[in-house]
Amino acid sequence: MRTIARTAFSRALAPRIAAAAILVTVNWSSYVWAVAHDHVIETALGYFMAPLLTMWLGVAVLKESLNAAQRTTIALAGVAIVILTAGYGRVPFLALLIAGSWALYGLLKRQVPMSSLDSLTAEMMWLVAPAIGLAVAQSSRADSVTATADGLHLTLVVLTGLITVVPLWMFGFAAKRVPLTVLGPLQYSVPTINFLLGWLAYNEDLDATKVVGFGFVWVALVVLGVDTYRRNVRRSVSSTAPYRR
Repeated sequence: MRTIARTAFSRALAPRIAAAAILVTVNWSSYVWAVAHDHVIETALGYFMAPLLTMWLGVAVLKESLNAAQRTTIALAGVAIVILTAGYGRVPFLALLIAGSWALYGLLKRQVPMSSLDSLTAEMMWLVAPAIGLAVAQSSRADSVTATADGLHLTLVVLTGLITVVPLWMFGFAAKRVPLTVLGPLQYSVPTINFLLGWLAYNEDLDATKVVGFGFVWVALVVLGVDTYRRNVRRSVSSTAPYRR
């Protein structure tokens, strides 16, 4: 733990780790606010946009290349985002905030030479003091969690921390090992779930424009899935070829 603390506050890595901590805070705070204010489907738009930005950062910053299927995926997702944005009739600032913060977070995670668990721990070291201060400041309010929640709800609040940390750890693990041009499209599973929750669980409006827009995304997912399967088959055949001779 001392080694992680020294790294977290070292001159070389502190700016990146602190920036990652701020970005993940912005991302999750925006998401929680959106869910609490009936904008779940807009969060889905944000997380659909995030993989596009992730793939663009992979090409622009890390000089990764795109194959034909990945370019098709980006094109289909881009059409979907234009349709969905037009359907809202306004600039989706919340979606843009979620997308931008998550894509930049993934890029920073890749540039920090620490294991996924250690880097996440380092980020939490930057956040724990402000979090405690905010919790103490908010606890005196009449509508705060500590003032209104019973034992069950307090337990659920505590468990949300674990539910948040596990996917962040898994994302950090993948960000160091999987090309961003592959990692980006795989993140479409998150907004798909958000879309279904907003529609089926929270009864948010689902008009024809949103159906068409999300349809383009699902087609993009099929293209990506087929391409990933084919590349995995070719890689498997190539790795076993020497043993067949």
